[in-house]
Amino acid sequence: MHAFLTTSYQLPAVSLTDILVIEPELSIGIDQVRQVQHFLSRKPIQSDRNIVVIRQAHLLTLPAQHALLKTLEEPPGNSQIYLVTDYPDQLLPTVLSRVQLIDSPANPRQTDAKQLDKTQKLLGKLLAAPVAERLKLMEAQAFTRDTALLFLDQLEQLIHQDLSLAKLYPKMVATRKFLKANCNVKLTLDNLCLVL
Repeated sequence: MHAFLTTSYQLPAVSLTDILVIEPELSIGIDQVRQVQHFLSRKPIQSDRNIVVIRQAHLLTLPAQHALLKTLEEPPGNSQIYLVTDYPDQLLPTVLSRVQLIDSPANPRQTDAKQLDKTQKLLGKLLAAPVAERLKLMEAQAFTRDTALLFLDQLEQLIHQDLSLAKLYPKMVATRKFLKANCNVKLTLDNLCLVL
């Protein structure tokens, strides 16, 4: 296996001429995938392999993910590709089927039990309240984009702990995609409240 999925990656001690790191600003498009393919087509210069690290791989656009499939399926023998993301659910299943999951240190976004308990109480209130009350509850939280994403991470943890909440998973994934696409935080969370 030459392609891996992980939540964090430390660059190895090899020559920087043999490492390509893709750091997205807003998204990763087909041009960056072509850059990866071109980089992997050449021989390593100072080490025995070429390494590609795609940080925030969940920001790969759909066309870019499709373009990357062939490279993941048949990477050159002297290469390693690392897709680094905290959100593997945003990658195509066909991409996920072509990579090996690597266990990494605890996700820094993981929350402590106290914070998770607070989120669970808020979720209980949201599920029990009528729509107008849900909107007021969410507005009272004064979410920023980062705290809203953290809330969604905690919601995902709760879903994994209690499968009766599984119906919320597609709504949580869609909300995360909207937030990552730079949609208005309040409107995105209001939309989540409406579809709970």
